[in-house]
Amino acid sequence: MKKILALFAVIAITISAASAQDFCLRAGMNLANHIGDTDSFKQVKVGLNAGVTVDFEVIDDLYFRPGLLFSMKGGRNNQGDDLFCNQNYLEVPLFFAYKLDINRNLGLDFQTGPYLGLGLFGKTKNKTRNTDGKTFKRDGNNGVHRFDFGWNFAAGVDIDQFYFGFGYEFGFLKLHDNNNWKPKNGCFMFNFGYYL
Repeated sequence: MKKILALFAVIAITISAASAQDFCLRAGMNLANHIGDTDSFKQVKVGLNAGVTVDFEVIDDLYFRPGLLFSMKGGRNNQGDDLFCNQNYLEVPLFFAYKLDINRNLGLDFQTGPYLGLGLFGKTKNKTRNTDGKTFKRDGNNGVHRFDFGWNFAAGVDIDQFYFGFGYEFGFLKLHDNNNWKPKNGCFMFNFGYYL
């Protein structure tokens, strides 16, 4: 299933890039934590996001917007030990965007859609005990699943060739196999972009 979703994402990006209307370089800040029925890692972890999106016009003012982004997520728990969970993902957003022109140089931008995430690397650090370990599962270790899938809602403003926006991503998949602890990714995102 994961390979099929990844293949679909690559095909969608390739087709869209071939007839793309606009490429947008984006970078910004993440405010991430773990959501769900858990008290752990609820505190915000600050991170970065950066990448590129492409806009492919479907009908007037409605665009398909795939992309490729690097996104830093995770969470912090200082109940007892001071723990940081760092999760760094390569994400493929598959969004739909609606652009509303206010005038020639100003427009509103609304987007929503799913994203696919692949965990690249990360460390879980215990500052109290001065220990750390790899965040993502490897060779049977009890870590975070590498694959993530979720949904994004965002809004922004286009001013000439510049984009300013904010949004929220929430994951659908549990990060762990532990039935007593079912955290998922949650992340507020603030972005600055430039249309090429």
